[in-house]
Amino acid sequence: MMAAVSLLSCGQNSSPAAKEKADTTTSKIKPDTATTAPTVKTEPVYYKTPGEDAVNQMLSAKFGTSWHVVNDREAKWMKEAFDYFIVPKRKDYPDYPYITKGDFNGDGKSDVAAVVTDSTKNHYQVAILLGPDNIKFWDEDILVNAALSTMPKAETITQGDIETGKVKKIKMKIDGINVEYFEQASFVVYLDRSTFKRIQTGD
Repeated sequence: MMAAVSLLSCGQNSSPAAKEKADTTTSKIKPDTATTAPTVKTEPVYYKTPGEDAVNQMLSAKFGTSWHVVNDREAKWMKEAFDYFIVPKRKDYPDYPYITKGDFNGDGKSDVAAVVTDSTKNHYQVAILLGPDNIKFWDEDILVNAALSTMPKAETITQGDIETGKVKKIKMKIDGINVEYFEQASFVVYLDRSTFKRIQTGD
């Protein structure tokens, strides 16, 4: 009888300590995810756009160090949008979305367009590099998250007129620069004689 009481007593004495140890172990294995969940919403790894050095050198030679190609950190992409829109396209176009190439003035030579920002990182433009001494800027409706691609020559663009409700189809005579804001607006910048103009292609 005494042995039974002694065993029962030992089991009761060890139970709180074991429970406390188990609670401590459990808390280490399962931390409070509400307080430890990552809050970073932008692409965490710096990605060097393959063509950015050449563009930055041309910009620096003409304008000093005031302009440079936008990078992932400056663009502050939401991670979901970055993973869905940017990552897949970079497999085929490593310069995407900040740099695109095409014959933007119809002279048969390859030109470059890039989303650039100044030293304050508050102003954004598309720099159109037609040659070392021939750099044009397009600043209308350019924001940090503008994505560039090339609208090929002979491509037909459908343009909707908001005021009249009519739709126009325009055939590209030379390559154009497609400027896109994902799931928002898009337009094409193209050279008309000696002036760059735009065609709105999406709201």
